[in-house]
Amino acid sequence: MKKSVTIIALGLAATLASCTSSPTPSGSGGALGTGGATGGVVSSQVGGSSGTMVTGGRTGLGSGGTETGGQKGTGGAGTGGILAGGGSGSGGSGGLGGAAGSTRQPGTGGNIALGGTTSQPGSGGNNALGGNTSQPGTGGNSGRDAGFATGGAGGGAVDGGGSPGGAVPSAGCGKTPTLKNSPSTTTFTQNTISVGGKSRQYILRWPDNYDTSHPYRLIIGLHGATGKGSDVAGNPAYFGLFALANNSTIFIAPSADGGLWSATTDTAFVDEILKAVFADLCIDTSRVMLEGFSQGAAMSWTLACSRPNVFRAVVGHSGGGVANPTTCQPVAYFGSGGLQENVTQTTQSDQFAKWDGCTIETFAKAPTGGHACNDYKGCSAGHPVRWCPYDGPHTPSPNDSGKTTSWMPSEVWPFFSQF
Repeated sequence: MKKSVTIIALGLAATLASCTSSPTPSGSGGALGTGGATGGVVSSQVGGSSGTMVTGGRTGLGSGGTETGGQKGTGGAGTGGILAGGGSGSGGSGGLGGAAGSTRQPGTGGNIALGGTTSQPGSGGNNALGGNTSQPGTGGNSGRDAGFATGGAGGGAVDGGGSPGGAVPSAGCGKTPTLKNSPSTTTFTQNTISVGGKSRQYILRWPDNYDTSHPYRLIIGLHGATGKGSDVAGNPAYFGLFALANNSTIFIAPSADGGLWSATTDTAFVDEILKAVFADLCIDTSRVMLEGFSQGAAMSWTLACSRPNVFRAVVGHSGGGVANPTTCQPVAYFGSGGLQENVTQTTQSDQFAKWDGCTIETFAKAPTGGHACNDYKGCSAGHPVRWCPYDGPHTPSPNDSGKTTSWMPSEVWPFFSQF
């Protein structure tokens, strides 16, 4: 799957009687350039699930041309050699190494490969930003947002999960944002957009160290019935995921019209939100995700299934109140529900397990005062399904007995960050 987005729906909705459920491809990463000093650094980066390694990055300036076009652009190596990382560019002549429709610019003493987006000049070695694995060359290497980074100065993962096949950057990469950021968890700045003649609002939060050249994961959080976006954006921010994301992710919390989600009007609402943020912010459009609670969870099902290949993964807590989809393209799914409410595995995660080709089995109930998470077997590649029942009421943030904090964020974040 080449594209995806995530929605977090956190809400303060009361228990609803209606709450019953009614890899991107790897590329060569650009060709190795010729010429330049013979004593240049050596670096390698693996991009994509099958792992394509590119070596090179000699001292010297690259020259000429840029890569053109979306998933499989035409790039090539400039004189002196440029390292291309994580994208889908292929070798050509007279240009710079390309990745996923981006441009690459030369550096002195090395080059920064940015996981399928614009490269910036670097010196004294290579900096690999993005991809699954970045390995050091002489002169040191830094891995950022990489699944694994080994050796060299600054190696290490930021969020524990890089974009497996390289990022697919939005049009907003490289631009100064014009949308309104809302970094507070108590006072919120709203962005306004017109949908069907109505003024609609959503809260946007980007990382504290936002980098206009780095494509970020995007998670959209949907509140429960009678709620609003500030329920999701409040403390703990975005259902506890903002802190765990460690500045690797952009979050959005829309507000339903009158507090209730509509399969028709709110699908169009989210469409318009995505258009706006893709044009204004640097988003990895292959990692857009959804998380929702209660009616927001059911709305996340509608969005994922009515907009195939837009959302990479979905998390739904105790969904109900919007009609269930009848068909759906495969999409990674995580579901949860409490023993003290009217939701079950059958009404929540089994539907996605069926669409994802998984083997459906009846999992054991949660233990008294605790929770149990289960993975379906045999799911289609890239579409895992997980079910986490717990002994508790209708809530997106259940606690185990004797615990003062919810276990849910520590389950949800690894599910999202694997993509």
